[in-house]
Amino acid sequence: MNAASFSLDNLAECILDTVPMGIIYCDHECVVRFMNETYARYLGIGKGQALGRPITELIPDSRANIVMQSGEAEMGEQCCVGHGKGKRTLIVNRIPVRNAAGEVIGMLSQSIFSNPEELKNLSAKIERLGQKVNLYKKRMHTALAARYDLDSILGQSASIRGAKQHLARYARTEEPVLLLGATGTGKELFANALHQASPRSTGPFVSINCAAIPNDLFESELFGYLPGSFTGAQREGKIGKIELAHNGTLFLDEIGDLPLTAQVKLLRVLEDKLVHRLGANAPIHVDFRLVAATNRDLQTMMRDGLFRDELYYRLSGLSIRIEPLRERTEDIPVLVAHQLSCTNAQVSGCSDAAMDALMHYSWPGNVRELAGVVSRAASLCVGNIIQLGDLPPEIAAGATRSQPTQGLGNKTLLADVQANNEQRLILATLRENKWNMARSARALGISRATLYEKARKHGITRA
Repeated sequence: MNAASFSLDNLAECILDTVPMGIIYCDHECVVRFMNETYARYLGIGKGQALGRPITELIPDSRANIVMQSGEAEMGEQCCVGHGKGKRTLIVNRIPVRNAAGEVIGMLSQSIFSNPEELKNLSAKIERLGQKVNLYKKRMHTALAARYDLDSILGQSASIRGAKQHLARYARTEEPVLLLGATGTGKELFANALHQASPRSTGPFVSINCAAIPNDLFESELFGYLPGSFTGAQREGKIGKIELAHNGTLFLDEIGDLPLTAQVKLLRVLEDKLVHRLGANAPIHVDFRLVAATNRDLQTMMRDGLFRDELYYRLSGLSIRIEPLRERTEDIPVLVAHQLSCTNAQVSGCSDAAMDALMHYSWPGNVRELAGVVSRAASLCVGNIIQLGDLPPEIAAGATRSQPTQGLGNKTLLADVQANNEQRLILATLRENKWNMARSARALGISRATLYEKARKHGITRA
């Protein structure tokens, strides 16, 4: 057959014979006018044998007459066809066919499943997919949930109590909040607690560290993108962090590292509550509360043209300053006790000398550094009390300098205290370095020969 003689009717019949579902059409007198190859195989006849015959001769329990009289479609109904071993039950749709005037002129029947088992299998598959979707939703909710509340902020200093009071008041508002503090002071903990204390606590808490994202990826991370928006984009596209925070809180840590271009777009989102994915024509409405944090001087950055003044004024209306740990040393015992409870149940506290060392150290890494030091000391500790020698050398040395020269009693001399501290310090360093003398000597800032001599003097031997 050449292309000229292959009519549209031939093409339509060829296509309908190819589809895997059975199709049959009968006119208003319930006479079969079309049947495709699939339905003919179900009936065990050639499709030419069906044309011009009443449908009830082929399918005795056909409901074609009922469907045409009622004008109502019947969807997903069972229908028995064939005879003997070839008999089967189909799942079919029966649809009335109307002319331009809306009059019913026939009925189209299509088999959507060749047996009920196919429908059961599909239903089971859909149910399993639904269970997976619910599981993923729960996992996402868990991943996006805030982990800390107001009670998680530990400390008894006036600055911490004041910061918590401000946080509790700010949580009731919808305004952006700016958290100011050095690295390690606990800004993310404050952001979590603010979310948990707010009316949005049941919504997501989405955190993003602006300092950890390359400049050319900021917009795609914040705003998301459609498939194929740029070279290297994920094939399925990506939902931006702002969209993920819908009905919840968006926490932008180290917002001072946000590029100027992204600052402009963020300000627009705060004003319009609309976000544009990269490559999209239509915006998406978002409703979120912004919490930002920084360890930088945004006012200086603003004067230097590195931070948008409009964004700064939008953020700084409600701000909380978290003091560095060296400015609130009275919080150290509480923080140490909490860290020990999370780290090692066998270690119950610190000796007076060890606590004195912790109190006199400057803590450039703040609470984060303190947590690491206490965890390490607890792992090195032999008994149930952290001793001075269990602390890093630079911290333990500060305690030796700060030890008072009076009030030690007649039985304890300063030299004895120093010798005891030295012994513990050397022992802790050797354990930390798995008794490698060369590494331990470098850590202590002495020669290997001196380390051997001091170990011999203090009776330190590997158990």
